[in-house]
Amino acid sequence: MKNRTVKIVTAALAAVFLMTGCADAASRGVEALREEDYAGALSRFREAVESGNKSEMADGYQGMGMAYYETGDYAAALEAFRNAFDSGAEKTPQICNMAGVCAMQTGDYGTALEYIQAGLELTDTVSAEDADGAEMIREMRYNEIVCCEQQADWESAKQKITEYLADYPDDENAQKEAQFLQTR
Repeated sequence: MKNRTVKIVTAALAAVFLMTGCADAASRGVEALREEDYAGALSRFREAVESGNKSEMADGYQGMGMAYYETGDYAAALEAFRNAFDSGAEKTPQICNMAGVCAMQTGDYGTALEYIQAGLELTDTVSAEDADGAEMIREMRYNEIVCCEQQADWESAKQKITEYLADYPDDENAQKEAQFLQTR
């Protein structure tokens, strides 16, 4: 799922740059991301951040987050996503999901839950027919349960696993989670 999410977001960013005619550092960073040249992408995105242009900074931080995410540096990715949002980057379900996963990977389940829930609130922008979007929503809903569990919010976790299983009754991992939660 990790690489597919980055590819989806990268394609969306590239489309925005094509529509606006941008040939700046951030668009070169997107091209490097497409080529899986993460060091090159980070270099280009840093240029965008250092440009002083608020829009380029937001794009640069967002791109840095995606590059760090792909390399498994979740702490750096989370910081970059925070900076992107602080710089005015648009919150999308995909970016919120990636930020949430990064927070989970660093053990910050409270922050993860905030990002995941923010992403879930934005999922009305995701087409129900979009298989990647549907899978991302499913992943976010499951991760929401995990975050509740990690914070010992058993009642919320129980409620969310019940809702999740109503929509995904064949998910064996979720069935095991539901059994576990019955002991709490």
